[in-house]
Amino acid sequence: MQRTHRNTIFRTLAVTVVALALTLGLSQLKAMQDLEATTFDVRMLAFPPETRASDAIVMIWLDEATMAALPYRTPIPRNFLAQLHERIMAAKPKLVGYDIFFKGASFPKDDQMLVAALSGTPAYGVFPRRADGSADAPDPLFLEALAGTGLADLPFDPFDSTVRRAQVRIETEQGTFPSFAAELYHAATGMSALATISEEALRPHLGPLALTPFVAPNEQILIRFAGPPGVVGGADNAYKIYSAALVHRGLIPTAWLEDKIVLVGASYTDLKDAFLTPYYSPSTDYARMNGVEIHANILSSLLTQQFFFAPTRLQVWICIALGIVVMAFIAARLSPWGTSGCALLFGCAIAGSAIAAFRFGIVLPIIAPMTGLASAFGSGLGLRALTEGKQKRFIKGVFARYVPPTIVDRMTAHPELVKLGGEKRRVTSLFSDIASFTTISERLDPETLVAFLNDYLGCMNEALLAQGATIDKYEGDAIIAFFNAPLDVADHERCAVHAAIAMQRIETEVTERWQERCGRAIVTRIGINTGSAVVGNMGSEGRFDYTAIGDTINLASRLEGANKFYDTTLMASEATMQALGDEVISRPLDCIRVKGKREPIRIFEIMGLRSDMDPERERGFITPYHEAFADFTARKFDDAHRIIAELLNRFPNDGPSRSLLARIERARTEPNWDLVTDLMGK
Repeated sequence: MQRTHRNTIFRTLAVTVVALALTLGLSQLKAMQDLEATTFDVRMLAFPPETRASDAIVMIWLDEATMAALPYRTPIPRNFLAQLHERIMAAKPKLVGYDIFFKGASFPKDDQMLVAALSGTPAYGVFPRRADGSADAPDPLFLEALAGTGLADLPFDPFDSTVRRAQVRIETEQGTFPSFAAELYHAATGMSALATISEEALRPHLGPLALTPFVAPNEQILIRFAGPPGVVGGADNAYKIYSAALVHRGLIPTAWLEDKIVLVGASYTDLKDAFLTPYYSPSTDYARMNGVEIHANILSSLLTQQFFFAPTRLQVWICIALGIVVMAFIAARLSPWGTSGCALLFGCAIAGSAIAAFRFGIVLPIIAPMTGLASAFGSGLGLRALTEGKQKRFIKGVFARYVPPTIVDRMTAHPELVKLGGEKRRVTSLFSDIASFTTISERLDPETLVAFLNDYLGCMNEALLAQGATIDKYEGDAIIAFFNAPLDVADHERCAVHAAIAMQRIETEVTERWQERCGRAIVTRIGINTGSAVVGNMGSEGRFDYTAIGDTINLASRLEGANKFYDTTLMASEATMQALGDEVISRPLDCIRVKGKREPIRIFEIMGLRSDMDPERERGFITPYHEAFADFTARKFDDAHRIIAELLNRFPNDGPSRSLLARIERARTEPNWDLVTDLMGK
C-alpha cells in the first residue's frame, strides 16, 4: 500500500511538471491568444450579459442620405456642420461630441462660420495619433473653439483587426491624453474615467479572488457593448440614432436632444471609420460598427458603471496549476476510462462556468485552462501507458518458463519439431485480457499480485486445455491461445467458443475470491477468430517458443480490444461463427474494417449457450435486436431506429444497442456511408 502511495505521488508530480510546462509554453503562442479572443466573441454573441445602454446618450449620424445632399464629402462642408451645430445647441444638450477630425482648410468663410458656431458651447472633438506616436491635433482655430478634445484611437487585435478593448488614457510623443470617451465622461460628470473604472467597490469577487477590469497592458479594458451595430432610426438600436439631414432641417423635436450627450459621427458608405467587433458574424449580416458608436458604448459603460471584470494573470495560473494537480492525481489513481470521464466533466465545468460567469460580466479564460486539462490528461495517460508496459514485461518474464503440456508431449514424441520453422494451418485464435488490470495491479503489492495471477491464469488455463487449446503465451494478465495446432482438434471453432464461455463462468468464481482485495469484479474480455496462420517454433537456437503468427492471430487480438468500444466481453468473427451450430446464442455487432485491410469483416457477440438462455429473454431482447440489425443493414433506418429505441427504453445499459443506435444516426446524416466501421486501433 505504501508503494502504491509513492507511485501515485511520483506520477502526480511528474505529470504536473510536464503539463504545466506544456501549458505555459503553448499559452505564449499567438494562436492560443487569438483563440481565446474568439471565445470572447462567441460568448458576446450567444451569452451576452444584460447591459443597459445609457439613456443620456443619443447619436446623430452623417449617413448616406445626409451626404448625398452635400456638394462634397471631404472635408465635410464646414458651413453645414456650423448650421447642424446651431440646430443641436438650440435643443440645449448637455454637451456635443464630434467624432470628426477638424483638420485641413476648406473655404475660409465656412471655417470661420464653424468656429463661430462652436465657440462658447460645450463642443468636444477628436484627434488621431500618427503612426510615429505623435498626436495629430485639430487645426489651431478649431482647437481654440472646442471646449476639449480626446484621442480617437481604439485598440484592435492585429490578428483579426477586431475592436474588443478600450483605453481611457493614451501615451503620445506630446504626453498623455484622455480618450474621446474619457474626455466626454469628465465633461459630463466632472469625474475621472480611470478613477471610476478603478473603483474598488465595483469589483466583484469570486470567493477570495478580487477581479480586475484591466485585462491588458496600458490599462486596457474590455468594451461592454450594449448591443450590436445600430442603424439610423432602427427600432432595435441600443441607442437613439438620428440622421443629420433631419436634424439639420429641424425635423427632430428639440426634446429628444435636450440635456443629452449628443455624439455626432459619420456613417456613409465610403467611410473608413467602421470597425470589426465581436458582433461581426452571420447573425448581424457581418455588420461593422461605426467608430462613433464604439465611443458611445465606452462612454455608456462609464456612465452606467458597467464593466467587464476578469481574474488577474497570477490568479488564472494559480487556478490552472491547481487544476493540473487534481487532473494528474486522478490520472494516477483512476483507470483510463475513469480519467477520461473526469476530464470530460472538468472540460464541461470550465466551459460552463465561463459561460455562466460571462452572463454576470465576468470574463473567465477558457483556452488556457482547457490546454492545462488536455496536457494533464495526455501526460497522465502517456505515463500510465509506459508504466503499464513495464509492469506487463515484468510479469511476462516471471511466467515465461511455463510451456503448454500439449507442445511438450508433441516434442517428446517428435524431437524433429525442436527446430526453427513451422507450417501453415487453419486455426482458431483466442485472445483474453482482464479489464482495468492496471487499476488492479496498482492496488496489490507484488506478492499478492503474483498470487492473484497464479490463481486466475491457472483456472483459465484449465478451461482452455480442457477444450484442446495450445497456450501460446501469457502477457501479464493476457492469455494468447490457439486451437488445431500442433495437433488436430475436431470442431476447433466450437471448442474455442466453449472454452471462452467456460472462462467467463470461472471468472465469477475468481471474483468471489479476489473482489475484496482487487477492489472490483474480475471481467475478462475475449476475442476469437478463425483462419490460416503460420505455426511452429520461432526464435533463436538457444531460445524459441511454439507460437502462431499471421493476420488471423492479429485480428483475434483486435477483436479482444474492440470489446471496449461495444461494451461487450466475448466477440468472434464471422469466420468462427460460420462453423457453429444452433447451440450458441449470438447477435451481430457490426461490420468493421481493420487498419491495413480493405475487406470488411462481420463481428458477433457470443451471449452463451442456448441451453443456458432464458427463452423469454431470447424473444424479448435478442430477437428484436436481430430485427433492428437486419433493418439497419437493409438501410431501413427508420424501422431500425424505432426498434432499437424501444429496446433501449427497456435495456438502457446495453452497449451493442447503444452502438447500433449511434450508427443508425450516422447513416441518416451520411447517406453515402457504406455502413462499415473503420477500426483504426485496438
